[in-house]
Amino acid sequence: MEFSAEGLATLSAVLREGTFEAAAASLHVTPSAVSQRIKALEQSVGRVLVRRTKPATATVDGAVLARLGEQWDVLVAEARGELLGAAPEFDGDPRHLPRVELSIACNADSLATWFLPVLAQMHREHAVTLDVNRDDESVTTAMLRAGDVIGAVTSDPIGVRGCETIELGSLRYFPVASQEYIEHWLPDGVRLRDMRYAPMVMFDSNDHLQLKTLKQLIAEPISPPVNYVPAAAEYRRAIAAGTGWGAVPEVEIEDEHTGRDLVKLSEKPVDVPLYWQHWRLRSPAVTALTEIIVEHARSSLVPPRRATAAQARPLGSR
Repeated sequence: MEFSAEGLATLSAVLREGTFEAAAASLHVTPSAVSQRIKALEQSVGRVLVRRTKPATATVDGAVLARLGEQWDVLVAEARGELLGAAPEFDGDPRHLPRVELSIACNADSLATWFLPVLAQMHREHAVTLDVNRDDESVTTAMLRAGDVIGAVTSDPIGVRGCETIELGSLRYFPVASQEYIEHWLPDGVRLRDMRYAPMVMFDSNDHLQLKTLKQLIAEPISPPVNYVPAAAEYRRAIAAGTGWGAVPEVEIEDEHTGRDLVKLSEKPVDVPLYWQHWRLRSPAVTALTEIIVEHARSSLVPPRRATAAQARPLGSR
């Protein structure tokens, strides 16, 4: 079984662009050449790699080779940077080195709390550019499996084939609301009769964290009114404005600016375990990024041994 770098690059282009024609334009070749390259690659491995739909999608086997193609691009970019750095024409200014592009996925609350310093340190210390994809854990896992990203911060502990999984710790949440909201909707505290009608704020319809928090507050199944605010900062601000109650990261509650208008409805936390899943790839850039992520997670998240039994299921879009 053999496959060329050209074939892998063509496969990646087809899956990225969605059609053979668009892939041909991006590669500056004819659609016929793209078709021939894909057919040659499929004949070489003896399997169908691309579903000829619109947009084109990868088969299970195609996803494996697509991931390999992306890994190859990372390694080539790193090698190019090392060679340029050693070349006589290099002026010695590290700012002029070609940068390796790394695509990663992360949940919204991590981006809003502890993950941005990771990106800043990585960019400061290494010749990289970072493309961050924010989405729910099921989508980020699919992106990792397809090779669209080299790694993902996720609440899903089930490892993707070809990837390593590192437990980072837990992001701690508490249910909160504004004081005005509490006085209007929950004057006697968290009671079943009031919680039935008290609006809550959810990130989106797949917000498992909010549903877990609701179940922790009220054991009996209820369906209160819901307001959807699918952005981390705006979600917190909507709660502070009295739109509803919701689960917010502890670090934002304790902050004198972001948490000044938030009141806890319970002192019992909900801990969401987070994991860093990344390609099993001997890449200096991926290794460095992993080390920085683990370093910041240790100082920002609840260590695994301290996580409570009241852990949320995968956190959906947050």
